[in-house]
Amino acid sequence: MDARNQRGFTIVEVMLFLALSGMLAVLLLAGWGTMINTQRYKDSTRTLQTFLQQQYNLVYNTENGRTADLSCDATNGVRDNAAGEPRGQTSCILMGRYVRISGSSVDVFAIVGTELTDELQPNDEQAILATNPRRVTQDLGLSDVRLTIPWQATVVGSSGSSDPADYAVAIVRSPLNGAVHTYALDKLTDSDVMPPLDSAFIDTANERNDVQLCLDPGAPFAGGRRAVVIGANASSQSFITVLADGDNTCSA
Repeated sequence: MDARNQRGFTIVEVMLFLALSGMLAVLLLAGWGTMINTQRYKDSTRTLQTFLQQQYNLVYNTENGRTADLSCDATNGVRDNAAGEPRGQTSCILMGRYVRISGSSVDVFAIVGTELTDELQPNDEQAILATNPRRVTQDLGLSDVRLTIPWQATVVGSSGSSDPADYAVAIVRSPLNGAVHTYALDKLTDSDVMPPLDSAFIDTANERNDVQLCLDPGAPFAGGRRAVVIGANASSQSFITVLADGDNTCSA
């Protein structure tokens, strides 16, 4: 065959082929990355849900790791470096857990009150306040006291903002009947604020509504934002649910 009749690919054809191949590779990698981010986002949501559900289990199954170098009384609450009584020998009672959510961090503290001297309280709310409940900063040997939400996910407000949001949640047992109540203060203005467990916090108005903990994924993903929801009048882990794509007000 005459060599003059043989043709190969021109430079333009080769460059066009390489450009198309590169474009397809970029699209494939971008789609793969988005899929991975979406799975990570769902994992972040499930992790936060499970952590909050576990707090209810630990309120019902009380943990008391107080050591003898911590004392507790009605006036001062839990005190360091005191000649305290053994566990179970003080007038204080473990009442629940104080959950502080700030962006991607969740910290948990014990709630301690004192035994009721007057059990003729009109309702659970007044009975809880009568125990003078306090958030305890000392280590009482509690488990599951800290979570960093994985994969860069952050709790934000429900308006589509990417700014971290702060919440305080008190999960408290009534000293009258053992019923568990959940009080929540949302959209706090300062991540360092730890609201006291007073009548402004322990109020029925703070347990009547759902609390949506909207999660920003921190990376490109497919679908709408998700939220972990603390249901109104929450009393057990079954009230902690997840609202998925399109079912909440977390999207912009």
